[in-house]
Amino acid sequence: MASSGKGSVYSFVVVHRPPFPGYDYPLVVAIIELEEGTRIISNLIGIEPEKVEMGMPVELSIEKVDDELKLPLFRPVAA
Repeated sequence: MASSGKGSVYSFVVVHRPPFPGYDYPLVVAIIELEEGTRIISNLIGIEPEKVEMGMPVELSIEKVDDELKLPLFRPVAA
């Protein structure tokens, strides 16, 4: 079944670690509840960690990390 790529933040944590290629810290790791009911763990991008709220709407964004890697990440839905 195809997914719309839209969902909401079910839960999240903010990770503080030393730098690692492909990741910007602090890193918001979230459980995203997709519109179809499935939950997926991913990172939230495009938002400051202190502004993340449970229930906020998000949408899928395939992001190029380097020349060989793309990751399915989520961004807040534009108001």
